Amino acid sequence: MARRTLQDEEATLGLTPLIDVVLLLLIFYIVTTAFVDREIELQLPDSQSSAVPDERKKVRIELGRGGKLALNGELMTIERLDRRIGVQARADQIRSVEIRADKNVIHGRVIEVLGIVKKHGIENVGIAVKQARTGT
Repeated sequence: MARRTLQDEEATLGLTPLIDVVLLLLIFYIVTTAFVDREIELQLPDSQSSAVPDERKKVRIELGRGGKLALNGELMTIERLDRRIGVQARADQIRSVEIRADKNVIHGRVIEVLGIVKKHGIENVGIAVKQARTGT
């Protein structure tokens, strides 16, 4: 009977650990990658001055063309926005609101959103604008 030694064995690469590593990398990539761009495409109006908003407890409301409305990137209806702002305001999760409205959105729609925000007692409201270029 012949004895096997270490020199007789062939080195092999185990596929199971390799597959495990590849699957873990794939899962990590899937979890950390955003599949859907939820932000609404906006063309902000121009302004000569702008203020830097306070980022603590701030929410962002976006109004886009075609009646699109989003709260922190999540598309929703005006009624759902009203409920969500109310719940978050009662839980003291909102200190300020930034409204980002496309320059072609109807003024009444912006006023409607402002009314919802004010109704829930949020006084710190800003409207995002694009810094206008000066001709100097």
